Amino acid sequence: MENETLRFIKYILKYAQGFLKPLFLGLIFSVLSSFVTGLGTWSIKPIFNFVFLEKHYEYFKYVPLYLVLIFTLNGLFSLFQAYFMKSLSTGIINSIRLDLFKKCLTLPYAKLQRERSGQTVSKVINDTSQIEPILGESSQTLIKETLTVLVLLGVAFYQRWDLTLLALITLPAIVLGTKYLGTKTRRARRLTQASTGELTHRMSEILQGIKEIKLASSKEILIKFFAKELEKFYKLSLKVTKYRESSKSLVDLMTGIGGAILIGYGGVLIIRGDLSPGAFLSLLTAILLIFNPIRKIARAYTGLKEAQGAWIRIEEVFNLEEEKGGYIKATSPQEGFFLKGVSFCYDDSLPKVLDNINLKIPARKMTALVGPSGAGKSTLISLLPRFYDPTEGEIYLDNKPLKELDLESLRGLFGMVWQEPFLFNLSIWDNLILVKPTASAEEVREACRFSQALDFIEALPKGFGTILGEEGLTLSGGQKQRLALARVFLRRPPVIILDEATSQIDSLTERAIESALDTLRKDHTLIVIAHRLSTIIKADKIIVLDKGKIVSEGTHTELLGLCPLYRELYHTFVR
Repeated sequence: MENETLRFIKYILKYAQGFLKPLFLGLIFSVLSSFVTGLGTWSIKPIFNFVFLEKHYEYFKYVPLYLVLIFTLNGLFSLFQAYFMKSLSTGIINSIRLDLFKKCLTLPYAKLQRERSGQTVSKVINDTSQIEPILGESSQTLIKETLTVLVLLGVAFYQRWDLTLLALITLPAIVLGTKYLGTKTRRARRLTQASTGELTHRMSEILQGIKEIKLASSKEILIKFFAKELEKFYKLSLKVTKYRESSKSLVDLMTGIGGAILIGYGGVLIIRGDLSPGAFLSLLTAILLIFNPIRKIARAYTGLKEAQGAWIRIEEVFNLEEEKGGYIKATSPQEGFFLKGVSFCYDDSLPKVLDNINLKIPARKMTALVGPSGAGKSTLISLLPRFYDPTEGEIYLDNKPLKELDLESLRGLFGMVWQEPFLFNLSIWDNLILVKPTASAEEVREACRFSQALDFIEALPKGFGTILGEEGLTLSGGQKQRLALARVFLRRPPVIILDEATSQIDSLTERAIESALDTLRKDHTLIVIAHRLSTIIKADKIIVLDKGKIVSEGTHTELLGLCPLYRELYHTFVR
C-alpha cells in the first residue's frame, strides 16, 4: 500500500514540475506563516514576564497592537499560500485531464467500445474533480501545518523539553490511528468513484434508449434500479465521511489527554517554583497550538488517501494499451484492398460476424456491399481503417499489410459517412472545416453545393455561423447526412466509404448526390453500402454478403442472373 502512495506522490510531483512558480511561492508563504505563528507563541513568555511580573504596565497598551500585527501577517501569508497552492493543484489537475484526454484518443476503437462510456467519462471528469479539492486542500495543509508543527515544537522544546515530551505521549496513537483510517478512506473512496461511474453509465444508457423506455411499461423498474444504485452511492459516501472525520475526532481526544497531562504536571512545577507562569503559558500555548495543525495534518493524510483512491481508477486509463500501427507511410491505393482469409468476432463468446472473407476492393472503382441486416457489411468496412483488427486472416493495402502501416497516414486516406453522422456542438462552418482547416469559403460552399446542403444552410438565420444544438436547433437526419457528405466532398480523400449515407435523403436529392459521386469515382476508391439498390446499380463491383460470408460478386446485371439473394433484395428494395 505504501508503494502505491509513493507512486501517487511521484506522479503528482512529476506534474508539479510544470508549475514551479506557484509551488515556490506557496512554500515561501507557508514558511512565513509558520514563522509568524511560532514568533507569536514564543513571545508570550517575555511579554508576560516583562509586563506583568516585572510590572512594566506602561507597555501593556502595545500588546493588543502586537497581537493585531501578528494575526494580520499570519492571515495575509495564509491567504497568499492558499492562493498559490490552489493555482498549483488546479494546474496539476488540468494537466492530468489533458493527458487523460490525449490517452483516450490513442486507445483502440474496439477498447473504447468495450469500455462502458459512463465509466470512462467518470474517470476523466468525476475522478479528477474529486482529486482537485482534496489535492489542493491536502497539499497546502500538509506543507503549511507540518512547518507550523516543527516551529512550535522548537518553541516548546526551548521552553521545557521534558514537559514537551510528556505532552506528546499521545502522538503514536494519533499516527497509527490516522494511518489505519487513511487506508479505510482510500478503499471507500475508490468504491465511491466506481459507483459514480456506474451512475453516469446508467444515466447515459437510459437517455440513449429513452424512446424504447417511453414506449414500454418499464419506467417503474428502471426507477427502482436507479434508486438502488443511488442508495449504494449514498452509503459509500457516508463511509468516506465517517473515516475522514474520525481522524479529526481521534486527534481531539488525544489533544484533551495531552493537554490534561501537561496542565497537571505543569501546575505542580509552578506551585513548587520550578517553572515561571510566563514560561508555562508559552509552553501550554505552543503544545495546544501543535495539536491543532496535527489534527489538520491527520485529516489531510486521510484526504490524500481519498485522492489516491480516485487516482487508482485514473491510473487504470493511463495503463490501457494504446493502439499500435507500423512505420510505413500509407499512400493512396494503386491496386486496392485485399482481404485474405479474414474472419472477425466481437467477442470470443459470440459467433463470427465475418467468416473466411477473401475479397479484392479495386482502387479507383466503385464497390458496393449489399446483403440483409446483420450480414457483416458495416463490420467489414470498419476493418479497413483498422477500427477493428481481424480475428483471423490479413488485410492488405496494395501489397502491404495494414498492421505495418502508420495509423495516422492510413486513416488519413479515408472519408466516411455513416447512416447516423456525428456532428459537434459547433457552428456548421466549424463542423465542415474540421477535415480541412485551410479550406477557403468558396471551397466550403462548393462542397455544400455538391452535397445539396447549401440551400438549407443559407436559409438558416445565421447561415454557416449557426451553432448546432443551440437555441433548440435540431437538424433532420437527411440534413445531417448532407453535412457529413459535404465534409467528404470538401476533403476529397482517396478512399470514400458511404454506409447508408443517403438513407434519410429524398430520391431527388439522392440522384443529385449520386451525380456528384460519379465525378469522383475515376480518381477515388468508393465503397458504398445501401439498402436502396437503385443507388448501387452503377457500381463497378457488387459484393453480396449473408451471415458473414460472401455469397456472390459481380456487376448488377450479372448478379440478377446468378444470385437469387441479390435478385430478392433488388425486387424488395428497388424503387
